Amino acid sequence: MPKVADLMQQRARAFDEFKALAEQPSLTEAELADYDTRKRAVTDLDAQITRARDMQTLAAGSALPVQGQEQPEIKVPATVETDRYVKERSLVIGGAAKMMAYGGGNLFNARQASIEVYGESHPVTRALVASSGPAGGFIVPPDYVNDVIELLRPMAVVRGAGPRVIPMPRGTMTLPGQASPATASYGAEGGQIAASQQSLKQIVASFKKLTALVPVSNDLMRYASPAVDAMVRDDLVEVIALREDLAFLLGDGTAAAPMGFTGFANAWVQSQGGTPGVWSATANSVAAVNGAPGSVLTGQNGGNFITSSETYTEQTVVAELTGLINKLDSGNVPDRKRIWFFSPRTYNYLFSLLNSLGLYVFRDELSKGTLYGYPFKKTNQIPNNIWDPTGTNKDCSFIILAEMNEAMILDSMSLELAVSREGTYTDANGNTVSAFQYDQTVIRAIAEHDFQMRHDSGVAIAQFVRWAPALL
Repeated sequence: MPKVADLMQQRARAFDEFKALAEQPSLTEAELADYDTRKRAVTDLDAQITRARDMQTLAAGSALPVQGQEQPEIKVPATVETDRYVKERSLVIGGAAKMMAYGGGNLFNARQASIEVYGESHPVTRALVASSGPAGGFIVPPDYVNDVIELLRPMAVVRGAGPRVIPMPRGTMTLPGQASPATASYGAEGGQIAASQQSLKQIVASFKKLTALVPVSNDLMRYASPAVDAMVRDDLVEVIALREDLAFLLGDGTAAAPMGFTGFANAWVQSQGGTPGVWSATANSVAAVNGAPGSVLTGQNGGNFITSSETYTEQTVVAELTGLINKLDSGNVPDRKRIWFFSPRTYNYLFSLLNSLGLYVFRDELSKGTLYGYPFKKTNQIPNNIWDPTGTNKDCSFIILAEMNEAMILDSMSLELAVSREGTYTDANGNTVSAFQYDQTVIRAIAEHDFQMRHDSGVAIAQFVRWAPALL
């Protein structure tokens, strides 16, 4: 059976052919027959992909060495019951990167090294056998992609919040959508019926290239230990995870990066005649200002901005939180998977907030993992050092309420790794460092993806939030 990645590419081509036919205003008899054939080709490929994935999952626990290739000495045999690489398959990334370095960047040498160190049937060895790429590069096979995403979740809150994750194997995708509705009106009997027309729009997604260069000590590379592989893996994934998450939360779509929640909220405000916000931690910010009430068609207005009171009280806090919910409700944004995003400082304030009777306002609900019935994610990716428009307060933050069914992550390439022991790199201080001279291995990680909202109005944001627990 072909690999899942090949089947996905075949499906993309088959779907494009089906879509081109399905979008025609009318079809001849021959085209109708061709329509059914092309539709069946897509559904058949979906079934093949499902079977291929099931086969990969089951094969991981039953793979055996090919007869005649058994090694006389297997240092770390892989067993399904006890091997951490089977239970925590994301460790394979660290182990594979280590073996690539051990093999001098040569894939064949890396496979041989992995056989000697881990064993021929070990997940690391199988990953290297299934991998491809020139000059020591390799792409993590599809059956490991979900494990990479799981690893990101404790650090990167947006992926863990359950957005739609859509494969984008060709690096770009066009998503059609409705921009405005038709209208209906009452009229006299026999009167002329007014015509109206919906308008359409297109969301064009294209991959954004996220890269990282991580030097790792060769002293670590020389040890075959799950703990060392986990450290190599974490070094690789952490920088990718945090930068990706920052873009999904606060990206403005510039510098070849994806647009995030604040960017889409800005785009909606601007489209409705308002002023987009410009937030800074080094200068006076520009506040986002909503469009004039009634400036859009009924049912099309959605989430946008609330400016938090700088002299906050229990009453203003409650009003602003419920106001964000009302922003989405009044805009007909679905209430299926709404999630809060805020900084730990905001959480700590809400957790300790007392009312006039000395009772905690939100503590019981926050302890259950929700706020006003919606789950929340707290992350230091949301800053606490934003300046307000006058520069008076320099300790402002954001609270984001997003409908995650509206959010889409389009993955073009999950993770590609390449290693070098002879290369040079520029460190954080601008110094050129020789990996060879300092006995290091440089690992380059590349991921390609985009972030989109089905409707820009699917997110509501409180800006210039100063809520903080009292400092004793």
